[in-house]
Amino acid sequence: MTRSVSTSIFGGPIVITGASGQVGGALRRRLAAGPSEIRALTRHGVTPQAFRDAQAVVHLAGTLLPGRQSSYAQANRATVSQTVAALRGSSVERVVFLSYVGADPHSDNAYLRAKGEAEELLYRSGRDRVVFRCTHIFGPADDPGPTIGALIPRRGHSVWVLGDGCQRVAPVYREDVVDAIVAALDPSTYHGRFDLPGPEEMTMDDLVRTVNADGVRLRHLPPGIARTLSRAAPGTTPELVDIMVADSLGEQRRADRTFGLERRRVSDVYAPRVVLAA
Repeated sequence: MTRSVSTSIFGGPIVITGASGQVGGALRRRLAAGPSEIRALTRHGVTPQAFRDAQAVVHLAGTLLPGRQSSYAQANRATVSQTVAALRGSSVERVVFLSYVGADPHSDNAYLRAKGEAEELLYRSGRDRVVFRCTHIFGPADDPGPTIGALIPRRGHSVWVLGDGCQRVAPVYREDVVDAIVAALDPSTYHGRFDLPGPEEMTMDDLVRTVNADGVRLRHLPPGIARTLSRAAPGTTPELVDIMVADSLGEQRRADRTFGLERRRVSDVYAPRVVLAA
């Protein structure tokens, strides 16, 4: 089930930061069916003028893989600080923020620490805020997103799994995340912090098998070796390795009860595919 956009919820403009990402693009398409103006901002577009007459802000800016000229603090905490500053003097009633399970301002992991610090900044802003701590987010087969995309090999290649593949994960479908955001934009709903996992727990190896055709070949890279390689290899960091080798789970029911959500399993989206012999 996909949540429709109710014309009774929205009044003023909706501001989206980080609107070019996998969730941002899907959210923009969904909100396009509603009556509100949608303002999709780049980092340099986050100004008091863009926020002044807005009804709500959806803050999606952030990344698990910052560029060479950035850092986890700059990409995940500083962007929230910039948004909080732009809120001053605006009509914004509510901020919806995507965080990650395990976010903690005291974490040794720079990504989780930055997300935790960002949550605290929003709490001190004095605005209604809905924080969704997501697990790994996945898209459909034709647009799987970066996490699942890394688990789908090119033809004839193996899938490299960080760790032993036994880590427990509950990936959440991109459109279900959008459902949660749309529901949370309703100012009559409860605000606070919610875990947002998918409804199905599995091992990382089982996730790889689910999103691939039968016969996918798995190879495992020990965490210590992966961390060492990540310091020189493009496209990864020690922080990303630590996230990928850890469990990615969350409390299953509270967000569903609060926002009336129905979440889809990975196997609902990636139907079993049969490999035919030549």
